[in-house]
Amino acid sequence: MKSKIDKIITEVLKKAKSKKRDVIENTWFEFLSDKLSFPFQAEVNLYSYSEALKDGDIVKVIGIDSMIDMYGIILKTRKGRETLYIPLVELEVIEKTSENAELFEAFLTWDGNE
Repeated sequence: MKSKIDKIITEVLKKAKSKKRDVIENTWFEFLSDKLSFPFQAEVNLYSYSEALKDGDIVKVIGIDSMIDMYGIILKTRKGRETLYIPLVELEVIEKTSENAELFEAFLTWDGNE
């Protein structure tokens, strides 16, 4: 029996109708844009692009911003009054039992296996 994570991955791969990574990434972008519920809290991990953030900081994710080849899906976040743009792979959803956490896990599982 497939797990919920496996079902999400399968759904995205079917929607992509291609085995090309860039097509699948764009499908993930559209899928997550439609399915994620904003705003939500996330913890920063692996972040190294700004002195404004460090591992363990909490940010409010307020939307999906863009897809950048080198970094993947970029999320628009807020920390205090500052707006920051952070790759999805560098965040972890705080509320572990939420649908958002499942969506993140599905994307990260797919991304880690590519």
